[in-house]
Amino acid sequence: MKTSLVVCTLLIFWMTGCNLPIQTNNPALATPGSGTPSGTFTTPTMVPVETLLARATPTFVSPATRTPRLALASPRDQPVNCRFGPSIAYAVVGILDVGKQAELVGKNIDITWWYVRNPSDPSTFCWLLADLIDATGNIDPLPVFQASPAQVTDIQIRVDPPSLNVACTAFPQYVTVNADIITNGPATVTWRWETSEGEIMEGGSLLYLETGSQGDFVYYKVNAARDYWIQVHILSPNDTTGRATFKATCTP
Repeated sequence: MKTSLVVCTLLIFWMTGCNLPIQTNNPALATPGSGTPSGTFTTPTMVPVETLLARATPTFVSPATRTPRLALASPRDQPVNCRFGPSIAYAVVGILDVGKQAELVGKNIDITWWYVRNPSDPSTFCWLLADLIDATGNIDPLPVFQASPAQVTDIQIRVDPPSLNVACTAFPQYVTVNADIITNGPATVTWRWETSEGEIMEGGSLLYLETGSQGDFVYYKVNAARDYWIQVHILSPNDTTGRATFKATCTP
């Protein structure tokens, strides 16, 4: 009896285990970003391959003719005088030799003269006659310059006699003082005489139509034995002086 009961119990448990659901070990693939499995495959969108742009065929451009950085002047076939002003009435202050060049910095209003850095002294400037030189470079923008006023550039004074030796009772004596006044161009020059004795004597006015020298003289009275000086003081066009010294001695 007991044996039959045990067999029946085991049979019931066996039949119950046959009805349990079967678990699978391979879960369905999940769609990324979704928690719900899906068996549907999405057809991928075709991305068109970009069409490569054709490279433009380079166009050949011939290099432009280079313009010199500086505008330059060269003599054509002989050395050219460089003058203080744009006229042959002005003094020669430099020279541009064949094979050399000068930097152009300006011109006069009718472009008959070029204003250049002095080839003989680059710290100064002077004028070249356009007919005698070749101008190269970018000359169009060069400014127009006016001629600088001419000036007195030198004064030469001579005393005759240069010294006196006379009896101490022979005073007063007279000396002749000559003055040569040189300008570098057309000018009107005014001046006066000045002496070591504090005297101021009227000079005068001289008209210069071109560069050159003009002179004047004065008789100067010597009253005693001593050292003297006498000078020409230029008042215009520029303030300058030229001086000479002399000596008077006497024998008792």
